[in-house]
Amino acid sequence: MKRNILVFALIAIFALTLSSCGKQEKTNTQKLCIEKGWVLQSVTAAPYYISAAGERVTNFYDDLMIESEKDDIIKFAENGSQTINPGKILPTDDEDGYLTEKATTWKFSADEKDLTFQIPFFYEYPMDGSVARTFDAAFETATITKLTETELVLTYTCNLIDVPTKETCTLTLTYIPVK
Repeated sequence: MKRNILVFALIAIFALTLSSCGKQEKTNTQKLCIEKGWVLQSVTAAPYYISAAGERVTNFYDDLMIESEKDDIIKFAENGSQTINPGKILPTDDEDGYLTEKATTWKFSADEKDLTFQIPFFYEYPMDGSVARTFDAAFETATITKLTETELVLTYTCNLIDVPTKETCTLTLTYIPVK
């Protein structure tokens, strides 16, 4: 009987050891660098974002983004490269969105709480007042609010540069994996 108890105890210890070894938590880099990439699900502004028309907008995604921007895919690679791919809905010209893949880079802060990358729907507007725009070459640093295998939530504080009071707003960007 003692022998059976000893054998049972050894089997239980062995099973527990195997089960704890098999489930290693993924690193933030592994969670971020998913194979198919991320697509934007929502963008909200708090307290509000001021549009070019002077409107105070809280649902940035629905009120300010064009359809071709909403399905752009961001892919992060473990080597620090980032690509922005146009989705299935293509813009009519390169002034309204990505027509081809754009390569750039990304990095975490030392504590992996902040992500520095290019936000796909940000643009550079010319200083001469014309409406032509180009894609933003600057990097933005956003705080990681949530990073799992199924959701990436970032908060980014931006300056409302066209507002005389120089207000700021916080954009919350929610990404989900591409299906």
